[in-house]
Amino acid sequence: MCGICCSVSFSIEHFSKELKEDLLHNLRRRGPNSSRQLLKSAVNYQCLFSGHVLHLRGVLTIQPVEDEHGNVFLWNGEVFNGVKVEAEDNDTQVMFNSLSACKNESEILLLFSKVQGPWSFIYYQASSHHLWFGRDFFGRRSLLWQFSNLGKSFCLSSVGTQVYGVADQWQEV
Repeated sequence: MCGICCSVSFSIEHFSKELKEDLLHNLRRRGPNSSRQLLKSAVNYQCLFSGHVLHLRGVLTIQPVEDEHGNVFLWNGEVFNGVKVEAEDNDTQVMFNSLSACKNESEILLLFSKVQGPWSFIYYQASSHHLWFGRDFFGRRSLLWQFSNLGKSFCLSSVGTQVYGVADQWQEV
């Protein structure tokens, strides 16, 4: 399983260019083969993407993956069917290529409705400033979210951290 995370802030004064150390530690444990962070900024928000890969199939694809249009993709999963993945292919790259070929929201939804296997993902669509995320119907790959700073930031992650005395800090998507 990979460790994927996206921290979004709508307030410059509350934005941190680094994840909290305990969250980063938990993410690294999920992906020992590579780790990388990527910062995307716009006028109204900033996103910090963090990917930690456990390499299983095909060529190692370091995450987060970014294309020439500024789209960013994080994937934690395995494609068993629904989208063609050859034995030498990497699921992350195949899914990102498939997403890049989508022309509208309906095609993105259709793509994920076809994927069979355990998965969760985070996809930043730069042209529309949309952040897509989700997981398979059965929830076989974790994806959590946390809201903080009075609605000025939120975080999506495949792992969470526990702060003693604070209830319901991380919740399942």
